[in-house]
Amino acid sequence: MMYSFQSLAVLVLGCFAFVTNCVPCLKAKPTNVVCYVEEQLLRSMRHKVHALSKEGQKFDKNTDTRLIGKDLFQGLEGQGGCYVLKEVIDFYLGNILASDALHSKYSHLLEVKEFLTTLIKRHMSDCDAEDKRQADNNVALLKQKLNQLNEMREAKVVGELFMLLQEMGKHCSAPNMKEPGHQSKQEADE
Repeated sequence: MMYSFQSLAVLVLGCFAFVTNCVPCLKAKPTNVVCYVEEQLLRSMRHKVHALSKEGQKFDKNTDTRLIGKDLFQGLEGQGGCYVLKEVIDFYLGNILASDALHSKYSHLLEVKEFLTTLIKRHMSDCDAEDKRQADNNVALLKQKLNQLNEMREAKVVGELFMLLQEMGKHCSAPNMKEPGHQSKQEADE
């Protein structure tokens, strides 16, 4: 069975047009996903989160254990770091910082909790990780460390909220998420 050159060309062009039209459908996520936080938004709460962390550090007697550190982001790339932070914040809000009794102990806690809640709902809602298993393992290790702290859990979490905010600037800021290789102002200054 022999095809003419014109028939073959039409067939090839038709296949090319079909594939070209299908490529947008094959993307893993739509382009309007919400998985970044503007650095300006993080800066707006910087002072209050820093003051709150200082209060928590006064009660944190375990200076050897770090929850927010390199281990939390080990083996992750792209949005993986932001996904992990979203999961950590969600866990903190639902488990560690949920007690109303903490509001009398720490100033600015209610405002910071509302800020973090807004961040994960409006700015980080579609964060995902390429290696979700690794990301979830990293979060599980953080939870294990917290369980070992027993009654000092709350002070450790509150004391490290400022470090959490800084990591969000590194892993979740808009320029870093949109342009690989782009440094945030904070990273460029370091």
